[in-house]
Amino acid sequence: MDAKADEPWPDRVAHTFDYRSWHEWDIFVTHSSFGDGSSNEAFRKVGTRSNPLETLSTGERRLATMLPLLAAAWSMYSGDYRGPRLLSIDEIDAAFDEPNLRQVLALLRSWDFDVLATTPSITPMIKREAGRAMVHQVVASGRNRITIPWLWEGHGEPRPVTLDGMA
Repeated sequence: MDAKADEPWPDRVAHTFDYRSWHEWDIFVTHSSFGDGSSNEAFRKVGTRSNPLETLSTGERRLATMLPLLAAAWSMYSGDYRGPRLLSIDEIDAAFDEPNLRQVLALLRSWDFDVLATTPSITPMIKREAGRAMVHQVVASGRNRITIPWLWEGHGEPRPVTLDGMA
């Protein structure tokens, strides 16, 4: 659907960049609990009236909703694209148990994403799985906030980044 010429400029821009009008897809999920008792798992469509995700744990729901978004980002960055493959993920470890978080981190690495993620703390498991990470610690004093960049090389403790860019 094209933006109308008589629409106000902000509405035209919003319409033009509304990614929901670019593609249309259906999401189906499967889970061992959806099957008939045998090893055959059934796929169920996620819709407004019937949402099979409601029967899953919080972590399973987050994984089921995150994976299609990651696949869409991977698809966008595939092909002739040359440049950063940037993703921003708020609280990357929220609701995931360790095996699911490990799978998500492995997927992000295998698809070569550059990830900007927030997390309340860097758990030992995230340290093991992330490899090399730039960490920004937010320091607050009253209404003032600054970030202190640290570089973590995959072992030991993070080191502060100096002005010359070397840790």
